[in-house]
Amino acid sequence: MIQDLFSMTGKVCLITGGSSGLGSYMAAGFLAAGAKRVFITGRSEDKLSKKADELSALSEGQCIGISGDLSDLEGVQALADTISTRESHLDVLVNNAGLGLGTQIGTMTAKAWDKSMNLNTRSPLFLTQALLDLLKANATLDDPSRIIFISSVAASGVLPSVLAYSTSKNALEHLTPSLALALTDDFIRVNAIAPGRFYSEMTRGAWEDPHAESFLAELERIPAHRYGGPEDIAGVAVMLCSRAGAYFHGEVLNVDGGWRLRH
Repeated sequence: MIQDLFSMTGKVCLITGGSSGLGSYMAAGFLAAGAKRVFITGRSEDKLSKKADELSALSEGQCIGISGDLSDLEGVQALADTISTRESHLDVLVNNAGLGLGTQIGTMTAKAWDKSMNLNTRSPLFLTQALLDLLKANATLDDPSRIIFISSVAASGVLPSVLAYSTSKNALEHLTPSLALALTDDFIRVNAIAPGRFYSEMTRGAWEDPHAESFLAELERIPAHRYGGPEDIAGVAVMLCSRAGAYFHGEVLNVDGGWRLRH
């Protein structure tokens, strides 16, 4: 039993925003844990294709890229329709695609606010709704389907420089337990992961120069004294989506190296 706790053998998964950063790290983790197929999404078809080929070559499972724009409901429905034509069920949905705009009250526009709220909060909710039948199809008491929302430590911090981003992620964390309770009788487990500082495109400006004083000072403020790497996010995602995490429900897991302890 112990050797199978973190197995995802045979699972069919969808990770939005999976062509780079956290999404690609989780996709690699799922495939390494035995997932049968992992669909990843993104707006760049070329980038998706390269990442899907790269990840497929590293495991026996298959990584498949689906290009599209999830910032509006038409794109959300198009993705759901594509998955529905290819699969009879879905075991794992990771709502990872998001947008991190620097929005302060003095310069924020309604367009920037709506863009953040739509991609970070509205689209994950309605993609989940559109895929519910597939998530229910193979779910059982002993082997429930899983939904993960990717939040951020910004959701619980007071960060005036990213008002729209932090508010949208806070809403996502409130949505998580509500949706967990709504779907519990369908044998669907719903949780959220709130990452801190990771090496990703969103944070590239901070870590691109590893010798910069600002970057070194930031590492000093993080209790773990480092940024998160691929294994840090993949490990938690695999845990939540395997037998090891089947009893987690409606939780928000902070994966931040202790960042929130000093903020």
